[in-house]
Amino acid sequence: MTDLHSPMILHHHSPIHVVVPLRPGADLDLVRAKLSGAFAQHDHPVVWHIPRERGDIVQLADHAAEAARDNAGLLVAAGGDGTINAVAAAALRAGVPMGVVPMGTFNYFSREQGLELDAEAAVLQLLEALRAGELRPVQVGFVNDRVFLVNASVGLYPRLLAEREQATRKLGRSRAVAMAAVVWSMLRPSARRRWRVVVRTRQGNQMQEQEHEVTTLFVGNNPLQLEQVGLAQAESVAQGGLLAVVLLKPQSRWAMARTVWRAATGQLEGDPAVQSLACAELSVAPAGWRKASVKVAFDGERERMKAPLCFSLHTRPLWLVAPTQLEHLPQRDSANTPPAAAQPLPEPALAPA
Repeated sequence: MTDLHSPMILHHHSPIHVVVPLRPGADLDLVRAKLSGAFAQHDHPVVWHIPRERGDIVQLADHAAEAARDNAGLLVAAGGDGTINAVAAAALRAGVPMGVVPMGTFNYFSREQGLELDAEAAVLQLLEALRAGELRPVQVGFVNDRVFLVNASVGLYPRLLAEREQATRKLGRSRAVAMAAVVWSMLRPSARRRWRVVVRTRQGNQMQEQEHEVTTLFVGNNPLQLEQVGLAQAESVAQGGLLAVVLLKPQSRWAMARTVWRAATGQLEGDPAVQSLACAELSVAPAGWRKASVKVAFDGERERMKAPLCFSLHTRPLWLVAPTQLEHLPQRDSANTPPAAAQPLPEPALAPA
């Protein structure tokens, strides 16, 4: 496997391995025609990797990453944050860099990295970076053994994603539909469900342990998303080596509406129901007896995981093929040094969820 501190060399005319997800209402033929035309103009053969079923994306991404490694090709995710997550995990396993063509709803990862949001413009930007040999290191978070680039969470947030997905299937995929679904979900009685958790965090060489009653525990790895809701930890995450942790306390329906408003207007930091901090690692386990697994959301995907949930940073970065100097790229991302390796967190002696 290639050492990701010294990423593999890509050729100017390397084959492009493009992973495209199945999305409700998406015209795959149109997507392929648009991207094929953009790649063909620059003499790059394109190999398409499209799953037969939506759940096949992880295995397909692994196959594409291995193919890119074997023929010195470029692995590309053409989709939203969930697709990028699957391809990034495959890229890390195979030891290859990757590129991104944003085609999602919110595109938090792509926007934070300063990538073009128009698909054809993104292809041109990607190929220019490939020709120039430009690579950028990206901090990678882990929850247990799953990668997350934007966020990972438990509690209310996974339910919001499920209900948002149902709404987009019925009403179409757009930011307006997604936001309306989130607001509606947060004001329903089920949004006030609560659970007690023990949170252990490591800050430097010190361990801290606290018990909280929460409706949601949210771990952020995307400074743009954190900035948009008004959390001070955005800068700590941007500088590298830390994750942002947000605890949402139980509250009434009207107080929840206030929290939603403050998040939408970038003022979440001052909300009395929100507690936030930055740390390199944390372990989360339910306080008392619960089910043997917890539903976790990561980069828009959902999966049941065994508790305790251990959040940490990968010891190596993900290498992204993208221009290293962009006018609209935040200055905080200009450093080309990988984040410091995270130290392993002791296994907590707590009952599983």
